[in-house]
Amino acid sequence: MARTPQKKTDDLAFPVRVLLQGLPGGFAKDLGPGRDPHIWLSETYGLGNAEFYGWSTVHERDGYALYTRSLADAVRFLEAFPEFKLADGTESIVYNSPHVTNGRRNRPYKMRRW
Repeated sequence: MARTPQKKTDDLAFPVRVLLQGLPGGFAKDLGPGRDPHIWLSETYGLGNAEFYGWSTVHERDGYALYTRSLADAVRFLEAFPEFKLADGTESIVYNSPHVTNGRRNRPYKMRRW
């Protein structure tokens, strides 16, 4: 029987997933010695209660995926590591949806009337 990769299992198991932008030099360099997110998560929440993975897409967006069991845990991580920023792709000019075309605009939101 083939073993399912842990990341795939975690995708289904953890209710909260937060995508974070990559750091230019990688977290080992940019966060400094003794500031490893993996160690912080295991010491703070215990093994199996949070995960931290690298991720990338075809659009050359590399970063990290934080998996936690609650929003409060995700917020606590972001407070402990303010160097990480949300990977908010909706700010990109290539982002497209029926409600927002050509990226976000710097103008007030107007509700469409049908």
